[in-house]
Amino acid sequence: MVRPFRRLLRLPVLVAMAITCAVLLTSVGMAIAPHSKEALFAVERERTDVVLNLSPGAQRTEVYGADGNEIGILRYDIDRELVKIDQIPEDVLATLLAVEDNKFWLHNGVDIRAISRAMIQNVTSGGITQGGSTITQQIVKLRIVGNESSFNRKIREAVLAARLEEEFTKQEILEFYLNEIYFGNGAYGLQAAAETYFGKDVEELDVGDGAFLGGLIRSPGIYDGFADTEIVGKRRSMSLQSAEDAGIIDADERKRFEQRGLPDRNRSPQRTDATLRRDYFLDEVTEALLGHPALGETYQERFAKVYNGGLRVWTTFDASLQRHMEEAVREVLPEGTDDFEVAMASVDPSTGAVRAFIGGPEFAEFQFNLVTQGRRQPGSSFKTYVLAAAVEKAGLFPFDTISGQGPCTFPNPPNVDYEVRNFNDSDGVVGTVQFAVLKSSNCAFVRLGLRTGLENVVEVANRLIGRDAENSFRPYLSMSLGAQEVTPLEQAVAYAAIANGGLRMEPYYISKIEDASGSVLYHHVPRGRRAIKETTAAWVSEALEQNVIAGTGRRARLENGHPSAGKTGTAQDFSDAWYVGFTPQLSTSVWMGHPEEKVPMTDIQGRDGTGGWIPARIWAAYMTRVLQGQEILSLAQPPPPQRNSQLLYLSDEMCIVDIQLDRERGVMPFDLPCSMVEVDLNVGGFVAHPEANCRMTELSSAGVHRDEYLNCGLVPSRNPVTTTTVPLEEKEDGT
Repeated sequence: MVRPFRRLLRLPVLVAMAITCAVLLTSVGMAIAPHSKEALFAVERERTDVVLNLSPGAQRTEVYGADGNEIGILRYDIDRELVKIDQIPEDVLATLLAVEDNKFWLHNGVDIRAISRAMIQNVTSGGITQGGSTITQQIVKLRIVGNESSFNRKIREAVLAARLEEEFTKQEILEFYLNEIYFGNGAYGLQAAAETYFGKDVEELDVGDGAFLGGLIRSPGIYDGFADTEIVGKRRSMSLQSAEDAGIIDADERKRFEQRGLPDRNRSPQRTDATLRRDYFLDEVTEALLGHPALGETYQERFAKVYNGGLRVWTTFDASLQRHMEEAVREVLPEGTDDFEVAMASVDPSTGAVRAFIGGPEFAEFQFNLVTQGRRQPGSSFKTYVLAAAVEKAGLFPFDTISGQGPCTFPNPPNVDYEVRNFNDSDGVVGTVQFAVLKSSNCAFVRLGLRTGLENVVEVANRLIGRDAENSFRPYLSMSLGAQEVTPLEQAVAYAAIANGGLRMEPYYISKIEDASGSVLYHHVPRGRRAIKETTAAWVSEALEQNVIAGTGRRARLENGHPSAGKTGTAQDFSDAWYVGFTPQLSTSVWMGHPEEKVPMTDIQGRDGTGGWIPARIWAAYMTRVLQGQEILSLAQPPPPQRNSQLLYLSDEMCIVDIQLDRERGVMPFDLPCSMVEVDLNVGGFVAHPEANCRMTELSSAGVHRDEYLNCGLVPSRNPVTTTTVPLEEKEDGT
């Protein structure tokens, strides 16, 4: 409320003259007469220089969850929430007025008698020691004239107070005052004070509370409402006596309120767990606000609005999901894991809304969000992106056949060969890509990455995860095994894109922003970008669903009938363990490890810390709670295949071969050596190479028997698949 005033009002002049005459009639009038003349000149100066302003002061920003409940506040030095005067109980309002200005409804901004008494006392004492100020004068002092101790300031304050009363209604003045004044302990305004001292909203205050708060108004910066119990108790008693004198309460009620305990910092039900806390989610919301273009062009503008602008911010936060996360971690995490932490993130696949996450240890102690900042090796959970690239870019499918036999070695000139072992040094088998997913075969997925093309894997992984060129993955051989780091949020978002039919929705925290007046500054509209084709997403989803049924993700299987899909991941030294999975409703990543360094999880209750053990069980415990009572939805299914299985294997001799399986009997050559394969000379896109020798075998229901060596080598008729010559990273084995 800003109302310019450009003329000399009659009332302010009369007020100034009345005050001056009252003073001159006193026994000390002559001592201050010169000041009276100067004060009258000051009245004239107010004619054009001052614009009266009752716009609210700095206000805190309130942050709400998806359910509309407050989850936090953002403030800098000032904690203030505006309330309307009709929200304050009438007896509480009357008590505050009885304490601060019992003639508020009668005077015109200045209590002439009170000011005269104060001035006489001030002159007698040799300085300005008495106030005599009305509520209206206190507003003028707060907003315009300041705290200077002088006769001129007092006259100017009185004149402007009278002018304020002509410009604004009593209700407007009182509402502004109760929202503006300081009650100590960082609380500005009655609402913040009610929360700070009583853990209440203003509507819940009673006369006893109002008397306590009224006693703090005059010296909140000197006396601590929690610590200075003796003086605060006396002030409350004086306030209660004023309430009794005004007829608000009777003597018995006054005594009852006096016997009530004073607020205690250690016992007071402050809403520190919600309104005053700093946590990982609220911290991410704050960072998003400070960078939000709707709040200003410069950081300084945005900072002022976020911390002092009285914004109301609605977020995607789901308190029930957060509670389920924390319960699941407590339920599953075994003893002996005190040195390790769990980070989790849940994303709505259809919108990109970040619903909940666990960012690490207590925020006040750690303040490093493992969900958004903690880049860790994903291990075999990265194989999902290799599979997606194989389907999307190379036209391959989970029913195609590949060798997972190991150990396996790959040339990487001019560097040393890249040696890979399967988990637990398994020999591995030749089988379908789907089978390689179930077994999380390292050798199979390095071969699949080569067959697809590492640059293609990089492209698809970047699209799903949301990396730009500057932060792109690199086409290293070890990439297929998850040697390059990701965050839990990136993983949850990428898997959400697969759940959403290949459409990657931009993750977001903020749904709507309103300014202090209620005007909408921003309303989020979900934004999506196609990362992979819908059919690609369906093939990958089915492969990961089978992994939950019969593969490394079986401990994540939901017992309530809800289908899910997911992939485990474990770093070679067991320093990082993952499970990332989704249902149609939600995509969630679970990471476990040491929050600050690579520490092997090698002896947790006698077991190694793999992704298929603890993270998968946490995921299942969490999602079981989340989906309780919800409709069972099916995951996407791929279309019928348009071709038969192909072999997707580059042998040590770089032969391209095609293994024929007995599909009717379901025979799978689990023990077939890499060099013993049946060759199809008519494999599409390849030609016979007379210089390469491959051993030919015949597959039958009886097993495998060897034939003579044949001149049957095949090489690509197009440019052959090559590896990128780069320094090797640490290889990863994963489950």
